[in-house]
Amino acid sequence: MNEDHREFLQEVLWQAKKLGAEYTDCRLYPEDIIEEIKVENGEISALNFVMSAGFGVRVLAQGNWGFFATPILDRKKILKIVQRAVHSANQNAKLQKHKVALAPHRQILSQNEVVLYQTSIHIDPFSIPIEQKLVLLASADEAMKQASKKVFWRISEITTAKTRKLFASSDGIFADQTIIESGATVRAYAKTQDGSDIQIRSYPDSHFCPSQGGYEMIQRLDLVRNAAKIALEAEQLLSARQASPGERGVILLPSMLNLHGHETTHGFEADRVMGTEWTLSGGSFLTPLLPQIGEFKFGSDNINLTADSTIEHGVGTFSVDDEGTPSQRTPLVERGIWKGLLTSRQTILELNNLIGKNYFAHSSGAVRADGYGNWPMIRMTNIILEPGETDFEDLKESVPNGTVMMGTNKSWSIDDVRRHFNFAMEIAWEKVSNVWEIRKNATYYGDNLNFWRNCQTICDKKSFELKGTGNCGKADPLQTMRTGHGSSPAYFTNIQVGSVG
Repeated sequence: MNEDHREFLQEVLWQAKKLGAEYTDCRLYPEDIIEEIKVENGEISALNFVMSAGFGVRVLAQGNWGFFATPILDRKKILKIVQRAVHSANQNAKLQKHKVALAPHRQILSQNEVVLYQTSIHIDPFSIPIEQKLVLLASADEAMKQASKKVFWRISEITTAKTRKLFASSDGIFADQTIIESGATVRAYAKTQDGSDIQIRSYPDSHFCPSQGGYEMIQRLDLVRNAAKIALEAEQLLSARQASPGERGVILLPSMLNLHGHETTHGFEADRVMGTEWTLSGGSFLTPLLPQIGEFKFGSDNINLTADSTIEHGVGTFSVDDEGTPSQRTPLVERGIWKGLLTSRQTILELNNLIGKNYFAHSSGAVRADGYGNWPMIRMTNIILEPGETDFEDLKESVPNGTVMMGTNKSWSIDDVRRHFNFAMEIAWEKVSNVWEIRKNATYYGDNLNFWRNCQTICDKKSFELKGTGNCGKADPLQTMRTGHGSSPAYFTNIQVGSVG
């Protein structure tokens, strides 16, 4: 953080205090870059390079929040932006019945010293020429084309992003964080000759899943080899049988289990639990159970669910969140018992009031905003289903015939309190006479409590996969956020399996 940036932030804090703000924080983005490259059926369909900058000011005045932002990085704009933020807080004070109170930080950061964070990278993704990236995508496209004549639509894409975010608050916290993310995907669509059946395969997932890191994260994907593999699988799915319906055991691979964990964990966001955030299937079945936190049996003894903003390569990893709370590991479920929530400084005190005791001591550091121009809110960081001790190959051998192994997700549905779900797969396998046979159009559905309570086995660290969700939506106006998810394959019993199509 250079002296000009520090003086800029200090002036924001000073102006807000002068105008009566009880608390202020500012997020200043000197640089926010996204590069997107896409090839479809051998042709370049997207070549985007977007740069932005700006700052947003959040204040607490008369016990109420106010916020305002601008894309203009000019110190002459500071007073006007702060005035608008304070004005909105004063107007909110006329409507709100209860004043906002903030819980203290978990640890005292050095006053006025800058907290630094920089993504560890081996290869700067922006140092790689666009031509080289296009060659990789074209090679992946050609690999799909050669692998199957029935693949009629091929997509390969690379996205890289770099965000530098400066933070300052009236608590004396200053942070300078630079986050670099890299990711790539390939998709293959195959159809029968008469067009009556279309199947899709994706790698490494059905949605864009970036990692925090440099171009080496793209190299690790081995995109060309896996492009050929998924094209062949898409063709094989056209002639594959449907999964047999009924109640049975299922193995969820990380590409599916990470998404299931993502959809479940939305219900662990404190604002949803408190009923103050209802967008996009927004409630939580944990709301009426809040007095039982610390005792409620959420899952089997195998379930240990953690929100971790410290793990390497996670897109939800940082030094401090968007209200200055340090990164940390927060247990959500321990040995099946519901223990925690994703929280902010404001929700801590409100939750304790609802619970009737001081259960929460500090924020979990889960507050993030989609850029400088959006309001910071509770978001997932990296949600980790902690590994067990079982070898994946041993698990596949030990489960009974009839077990269905679920691969990449194709579609999902979940109710307004995150309890009842229905997920459809791009690909699945069924164990028949001790052989895993490919299946198409498989689904599984049920009740989330029964699902997590029926987890019998989680595989070990060797099969653990950490992936990012590139476009998690929340709030109105909509914000999209990158959230991290990690798991190993896991075995569940008494699950309803079906098929669609």
